[in-house]
Amino acid sequence: MSVPRVLDGKAFMNKDFEAVTLPAPWRMYSDWTSFIHPDPEVQALRNAAPVRGHGDYELHVECLKREDAPDASFEHFIANRLRESLNANYRAEPKDASKQFHFRAWYHAQRLAAMPVAEQAASYVKSLPYYRAPVEMLWGLSNFGDLRWDGVETSDQLPDHAAPRTDGADAPAEDGSMLLPTIYADVEPDLMHQDIAAIREKQLDRLNHIPQMRRGSLLRHAMAEEIDKELQPLSALCRKHGTFGEAVLPGAFDPITGFFLKAYDGNFEGALIETEIHFYDISLATS
Repeated sequence: MSVPRVLDGKAFMNKDFEAVTLPAPWRMYSDWTSFIHPDPEVQALRNAAPVRGHGDYELHVECLKREDAPDASFEHFIANRLRESLNANYRAEPKDASKQFHFRAWYHAQRLAAMPVAEQAASYVKSLPYYRAPVEMLWGLSNFGDLRWDGVETSDQLPDHAAPRTDGADAPAEDGSMLLPTIYADVEPDLMHQDIAAIREKQLDRLNHIPQMRRGSLLRHAMAEEIDKELQPLSALCRKHGTFGEAVLPGAFDPITGFFLKAYDGNFEGALIETEIHFYDISLATS
């Protein structure tokens, strides 16, 4: 596996760039309440089984085919992405900014110098689990493979009957409601349709640990139906695209050939990525 070319903010200081018009990219967006994806089947799955980010979050993913922007190098792609953010609060651009732009001002130098250095970016790429591919960054940032089936269920009660009881922390509250054990699966981007059966069996086995209640058997049945409701379309996506990752992201497993780490801190993580076929802009903001 070849070593990706890694760039940092210092590589763009005092540089001039010719402006390049980039076509509209492929886009995916997710937050705590919504999920938007160009493929309606992926969107339907993730709206039914939301991405469980770290608290309030915004996940932005953009992908551009390099053949659609033949005049843009990876440096041009990075510079165009940096141009808007670095000049967000300033207007000082060349008079012919439609043709060229640069990063020569003092505020450019300050913000470029504050970005992660190349050594940190290289370390980040090396930390990707196996493929060193864009989909692994997506999975790592967003917990994209996390599927959960849990919630609060209320037991059957009559006005003159006490709520059913069990011992320990799983005892129902006075109104009969009970916090259920977490039923979850952490699926990898290389998940294939033939892997779904084993995931289903594992989740159904976990249902046996739901505390006995008056409606315990009905509750297990309802949750089993919910698990099947989400795993069946997931299996169909994997069968159609080969893997879950390929259903979610174009060129998911293409090796990273270029990498620019925009930020890597507690509230914002993001990178610009190059492969032989695509450019990517992937970022996660949390609060």
